[in-house]
Amino acid sequence: MANNSDNTNLITFIAGLAVGALVGVLLAPDSGERTRGKIAKKSNELLEDLEGQLEIAKHKVNQFSDVVREKAGTVADDVKSRAGSLRTRVNGTAVSEEQEA
Repeated sequence: MANNSDNTNLITFIAGLAVGALVGVLLAPDSGERTRGKIAKKSNELLEDLEGQLEIAKHKVNQFSDVVREKAGTVADDVKSRAGSLRTRVNGTAVSEEQEA
């Protein structure tokens, strides 16, 4: 859950930067053409940053997925082993009861 909070905080931070940059550019005393150029440049920079963060998020999701698969395999192997031991004990008890009868 901490990762989800970190991601939300990061997205909020990036959104705040974008709004701040936009307000700063709009309030600056430049011509309309120059202001539009600045907005386009900042938009491209933010898009590149967002794409980078998306790649990092994808990498983290893949790592988490690998860990989950590995743990699931370990748990499945453990369950199979325990089921086999239980089966052996149950069969041994059944044979013992037949011999007593």
